[in-house]
Amino acid sequence: MSMPQLRLAAAPPHGLSPAGLTIGDMRGYGRVSADAALVSLALWRAAGCLRTSSPERPLLSLQLDGDVQWVSAYVPGTNVLETVGHAQGAELRVVDFMAVAEGRPGQAEAVPAGRFVRIVTCTEGEASFRLECATPAMPGGTHDALAPGAWYFACSRPMGTGSEAGIAHVRLKAGQSVSFMIGDAPLQGGPALAANALHALGETIHYWTWWSDRCRYKSEDFDARLREALTLKLAFGAGSLYAAEPGVAGFAHASLGEATRAAEAFLALGYRNECASLLAQVYEEGREGASRGRWSFDEPFLQTLDAYVLRYGTLGLADDLRRAAEAQDPVLQCTKRMA
Repeated sequence: MSMPQLRLAAAPPHGLSPAGLTIGDMRGYGRVSADAALVSLALWRAAGCLRTSSPERPLLSLQLDGDVQWVSAYVPGTNVLETVGHAQGAELRVVDFMAVAEGRPGQAEAVPAGRFVRIVTCTEGEASFRLECATPAMPGGTHDALAPGAWYFACSRPMGTGSEAGIAHVRLKAGQSVSFMIGDAPLQGGPALAANALHALGETIHYWTWWSDRCRYKSEDFDARLREALTLKLAFGAGSLYAAEPGVAGFAHASLGEATRAAEAFLALGYRNECASLLAQVYEEGREGASRGRWSFDEPFLQTLDAYVLRYGTLGLADDLRRAAEAQDPVLQCTKRMA
């Protein structure tokens, strides 16, 4: 089964970090390096990142012989990443994403599927390579397995499992594809996985393009600002902004300063719901800190709140924040007249 060709946008220079480019579904988070290796993945931030059999090994790698030239780009308006590799007359297109779908038509909520999906397609020539998932595993069949920590992985082609990794040896001709999934629930490998992966790709692109179409920013740097918002959206789950990298105890909430800057960025692009949620996060956490003398509401927060009210009134603000602002709560220190 082949994958439709996607129109791509070049990855921004600031995104090409050694840590890799980001993917996610708001609940989970991952990074893919320049050589198409999945270097980290959290299916659920509260559970932290999945562990590999060795700290030096990426969770999922694509091993192709020869000198491979890789180029990465996002499908425009989405957090679907495509990495293209050229080697010995062959071209491989690797599409990586975390599956997500619209919760309700026309609504901002999304439904994370708890799955990482990779689709590898040969678009020119022929290519032989290995897909290697670096974890010991208990085979569930010839196409799927259970990893320590109760997470699952599966492939549309047969794979072997052992004490160090699950490996699929793949040979593709032009137009052929192989799919690989990692999930928090049992997965059925084999040919059906390829169809499920394509379906998930369609739903995920639909959600992200719908979300991007809500952007109200109009300027020459539109593409860069939208990409910033898409990256922030990945770290925005359950009404809170999370740190981009996990700590010892997993993913913590972002600092109040980072949450304020994210609220300002969302507001500038017209994402009212995201801005209001982050203002509420900063207010609640900041109020606790202020009561202990650790933090007080700074000028950027007050300016962002004022700008929100000028544009939307108090519509969409959390009840506590709205009441505090209208009452000119001395803790909030907001003196601007609320519309």
